Amino acid sequence: MILANGLNPDQPLRVVALGGGTGLAALLRALKREAGRNREPWKLTGIVTVSDNGGSSGRLRDELGGIPPGDLRNCLSALTVEDSALSGLLNYRFGGEGSLGGHSLGNLMLWALADLTGDWVRAIHQLSGVLVTVGRLFPSTIVPVTLCAEDLDGNRYEGETAVGACQPPLARLWLEPKDAEPLPEAVLALLRSDLILLSPGSLYTSTTANLLLPDLQEAVEFSRAPVIYVANLMTEPGETHGLDLETHIAAISAFGRVRISAIIANDMPLSPEVLARYQEEGGDQLLAKSDTILGIPVHRFPLLDPDAPNARHHPDLLNRAIREVLGRL
Repeated sequence: MILANGLNPDQPLRVVALGGGTGLAALLRALKREAGRNREPWKLTGIVTVSDNGGSSGRLRDELGGIPPGDLRNCLSALTVEDSALSGLLNYRFGGEGSLGGHSLGNLMLWALADLTGDWVRAIHQLSGVLVTVGRLFPSTIVPVTLCAEDLDGNRYEGETAVGACQPPLARLWLEPKDAEPLPEAVLALLRSDLILLSPGSLYTSTTANLLLPDLQEAVEFSRAPVIYVANLMTEPGETHGLDLETHIAAISAFGRVRISAIIANDMPLSPEVLARYQEEGGDQLLAKSDTILGIPVHRFPLLDPDAPNARHHPDLLNRAIREVLGRL
């Protein structure tokens, strides 16, 4: 429902969140209460990037084929109604040096269900039912894709792991194969959406990766829904080393070809001890220096989880910020 001054967060909005990894999972945790409320819940859909080629996901992809399950598993865990032994099992990771060492049990479960059903969407739906989750989750595509990039010096990076260690800023960013088709359910969710959220996370490998699929770009444009970007808390060594928030927005706009309606950014400083630890590793706090960036309004809120040992979005604070910005749109 659209009000004179924005969207009404108490109405059953159709909300789509795009991203990958821990960033999208953090955003889904913040939105979970809206999708699980008794009165007029939001119809929440998460669209997950599937270009990961590292860790357990990368090994399964190399050995067994298909798309990497890790980010899907992480986001399923975020959407569980409440913590349980089963949701804990989803994130269990085998130790040791053997063939199972480093694998997540949830990754194996998802891949096994996809193999049994022959359908990734059905596999996610079945596991969602067992876990009792709110909202829906879709991979952006079921085509095995490779993320590729080229920096300003002409150096080429192939694979998400390599792109994550690139020399920013990038001159080019694309997926191979270039004609990979997105999942129809993901396209339809975007076309029907009232609100689109771009999650925090790795700039090139998570936030922007989904938007490299041309049909998803077009669906965002044709939806006419406002697009809100939830900005990162920190820069990352390699991928975004030395980049400010303006450069993040410029990269999303250039590579994802998406019009951003508003930016939600953190304005709570990290403790000196935590900040020093990040700076030693090559990261830094990402703060908005003005009320607009490239003509886009910036809405600043305290978003840090004060009890977390690392920089993390607090789900309740992020939820409150999103609800408040909806009325300002």
